[in-house]
Amino acid sequence: MSGMALQQIAGFVRPTKRDLGNLPERAFAEMGLEPIDKDQAVAFLMEHGMPSTSNVTATLLGAFPRLRERWKGHVAFWGGQPAGSYNDMAEVVHFVVEDLYEKGNLAETRRVFELLGKLFEEGDVESKNLIALGFFETLQCFASWRPYGNKAFEQFLSPTSMEVWREIQRQWVGKSSLMDVLRAEREHR
Repeated sequence: MSGMALQQIAGFVRPTKRDLGNLPERAFAEMGLEPIDKDQAVAFLMEHGMPSTSNVTATLLGAFPRLRERWKGHVAFWGGQPAGSYNDMAEVVHFVVEDLYEKGNLAETRRVFELLGKLFEEGDVESKNLIALGFFETLQCFASWRPYGNKAFEQFLSPTSMEVWREIQRQWVGKSSLMDVLRAEREHR
């Protein structure tokens, strides 16, 4: 099963779309396969747990079927490549704010916070950082621009999550940019 088109594709090192032309379609035809469209490719990747995500994100995707709809767009935007766990978590923040909270689905909003609280308490350092900085800090920043502000989400915080939330707020006091926060952290060390 090594047609001419497949051999040509194999010879490329870093091809561009222009380089490939119609080679992918010809290679599929040579193998007796139908090419798939972007939606089918995204569905295939998601079905096989790709692109790779953190355990936290994978758990959220399994627990919230509605997140999977938004996730399809996220995977397509990144061209099927891993976006990075913090970009993935930002997508979760948009899901919580725009798809749940702003649509009045407070029970599901609460359920996200409960699951994240549990994952934080049971997680390793990497998971805790992702939840604290990737979710809570991003949520604070994103929601601060909404009419209701980020305080609206404090009702969903467990005691442990509230401690993390408050620590993030303390780190931002008197600072107007992420660079200010990073400088302060560097000076503190």
